[in-house]
Amino acid sequence: MADQNELPPKYYLEYFNYLLDFVQEKYRHILNENEWRFLRKYYCLSEDAQCLFIRFSNRKGLFFKVNKLAYAELTDIPSLLNELLDREFIEPVNAGKHETFSKELLGVFGKDELANRFTKIIAATEEKVPNAERISYKKLKKDELVETLLKSFSFEEIVEAIQDLEPVVKVCFEFEVTFMKFLFFGNRYLDMTEFVVRDLGLVQYESHDDDKLVARFTTRKDAEDKWLITDQNDLFSQLKDTGTPLEIYDWFMNFTDSVNDLSEVAKPAYERLILKVGTFLEKNKLYDEALNTFRLTEQVPSRERQVRTLQKLGFIDEALSLCQLMIEFPKNADERFYATDFMNQISSKKRVHKKSTTSWLHQSDSITISEEFRHQVEMGVANYYIREGKMAVFSENHTWRAIFGLIFWDIVFDPSLVAFHHPFQRRPSDLYLPDFYEKRQDLIISHLASFDNIQTLLVYMGERYESKFGIANPFVPWLEEMWIIVRKAVEVINFESLKKILHEMSKNLVENLRGFPDLFMWDEGNNEYCFVEVKSPTDNLSNQQLFWLQFFKEVGVNSKVLRVFWEKPLEEVSSFSE
Repeated sequence: MADQNELPPKYYLEYFNYLLDFVQEKYRHILNENEWRFLRKYYCLSEDAQCLFIRFSNRKGLFFKVNKLAYAELTDIPSLLNELLDREFIEPVNAGKHETFSKELLGVFGKDELANRFTKIIAATEEKVPNAERISYKKLKKDELVETLLKSFSFEEIVEAIQDLEPVVKVCFEFEVTFMKFLFFGNRYLDMTEFVVRDLGLVQYESHDDDKLVARFTTRKDAEDKWLITDQNDLFSQLKDTGTPLEIYDWFMNFTDSVNDLSEVAKPAYERLILKVGTFLEKNKLYDEALNTFRLTEQVPSRERQVRTLQKLGFIDEALSLCQLMIEFPKNADERFYATDFMNQISSKKRVHKKSTTSWLHQSDSITISEEFRHQVEMGVANYYIREGKMAVFSENHTWRAIFGLIFWDIVFDPSLVAFHHPFQRRPSDLYLPDFYEKRQDLIISHLASFDNIQTLLVYMGERYESKFGIANPFVPWLEEMWIIVRKAVEVINFESLKKILHEMSKNLVENLRGFPDLFMWDEGNNEYCFVEVKSPTDNLSNQQLFWLQFFKEVGVNSKVLRVFWEKPLEEVSSFSE
């Protein structure tokens, strides 16, 4: 098996050329002149020069030492470097062009290399540096050393100094290559290792013909807008460490004013950024600024955060109005239950008002188990049922996700629905967007209606389990025991009730794939079953858990909350009896 998965010496050349061919086919209409120039020049390189350039492009950074370059499949690297230099695919370090990349350039060298080199420079020019400014470079951490050197020396002096250490080159066409990878993958987080893990057999992907894959971006603006939001996400991560909260607010509002016509494909990422910034401002107690930021989107949990912020600002009437809207048109269970509890709390004359989840929890059954399960409470409850002669397994979200994934596999992975854009997708690009259900509603309803009974459904699921086993997907964990549990759950649940649950899940996969009970318990003797949400003495019920418990009750699926208390040790009981 290992021999079958061994990669050929120039595997990365095949991958890169495939990516370029794919991008040219799908995105020919949006490539600009710089990208076409790169392609023309790349195809004029010798094969080995292409390989060396790809080696550079697949590594982190823009600058590389050249003396120690060694690749078994490339026999004459000096001549390849000359070819890349002549064809403008690499260039020597240039003090006039590369100052923007000063930190990256210094990062090529080890701390000791830099410390030794610049200590010698200081010693040689000691009269130019007052003793008060001298510092032991070797005592600094790498990041501190880089910052110190950038403050102490001009970039021209730095370039001159490191050229005496070892020749360094900068890779060119870095933007063009990165942008083409971005077009191929649809984001800047996946990279060429996806090819490797596939061909090594580490991950299997659902197979689609390339001609059925569609471009992720229809226009150049679509791609550039998505790229822009990725840039702003990265910038926000940096600003959190360097800027004040108020500076970050000003930056974000200025940015927001510039993106009024943002492409649809970029809006989900933009809304996630809004929530990140708003949450950051709220945590830093800039409540007015946080409120202004949250109001830029209705994406969950924006409205809940607005209510909390309005309460802190003393705008209770406005908070109540928003809660009323959340109750009438909830986006998820968290919104509905939070808004209901907030309104009840404000209107209640009691000092303390029980939340919906708390009331449900206090009305639930309870058992006592050994304190040895304090940190494995679900296992303790499973053990309790097993001692009673029943079967109990961990199910939580995994069982329901697997049921959903097997039943709707063909719909989820249907390339005709314009949601698959490259061969390494584990899921459709719209899986967690409202579009997923809207585009597939009729298919989902008719697919569920096509099954006459549980047996036909189980046969269909079994066929998908066998034929798709091991293929990467967002739903099914490929474990043998998983299929046993899934099959048993489908057998005992009322057929029509199961259909209603699956349909409800499909309406909002972001929210409705979570919150299912911890355990699945059944009794082979009397055909009894129950989905059990386990709660230790200090645990609380979440809104989404309450949503599914209520939904199960409405459709006739057995479920309950089980509160757990700890058995007192015998010596403690004895002391009380005395």
